[in-house]
Amino acid sequence: MHKAFWLLLGLLVSCTAWAQQVQLKGLFGDSAMLEIDGRQRILKAGQQSPEGVGLIESTTSYARVRVNGREQKLTLDAPIAASYAQAERAEVRLMGDSRGHFNTDAWINGMRVPVMVDTGATALAINYPTAQRLRLNLNGAKRIPVSTASGITSAYLINLSSVTIGGIKLHNVEATVHTDNFPQVVLLGNSFLGRLDMEQQRGVLILRARN
Repeated sequence: MHKAFWLLLGLLVSCTAWAQQVQLKGLFGDSAMLEIDGRQRILKAGQQSPEGVGLIESTTSYARVRVNGREQKLTLDAPIAASYAQAERAEVRLMGDSRGHFNTDAWINGMRVPVMVDTGATALAINYPTAQRLRLNLNGAKRIPVSTASGITSAYLINLSSVTIGGIKLHNVEATVHTDNFPQVVLLGNSFLGRLDMEQQRGVLILRARN
């Protein structure tokens, strides 16, 4: 009986460990936000959570974790380890910086570029050098007046084939291409954000795809 008891207990512990749920919620340089069995943890590379999940590496596109002695590579579009179940709606979580800005990387027409969330911008705003790097076609694009911190200037109004953040991908996104170096970083405006559900929780901006 004594031996059978410890064998049963060992099996229960093993089953509990295997059922551990780990989701990637955000990537911030060498840190990552993980949701472990429903609890959010922010870990730096090399740290381990109280639940025993270790963050091995964090990049701009994925996190490598150790769960129950096994290494797993997590991405925002396929975030769940252990169960490998897909989330109902694609979700991205962004942590604000010291100034309260939300920055991340986006893929515009398949090319990666840094962006900053700007709910005050009507459309996704791109400076001219970035537009050239992205090889955006401005031939025949409509010129419109736009208001900036320096005053009124002009910009090209175009539609982007696709804009992707984490597991959220939208097609035919309106954007403005300014004729100078403004803005310094691509502004993720409401032509993208307005097609998502957004909320903030304790300084974290949550973007969710709509069904």
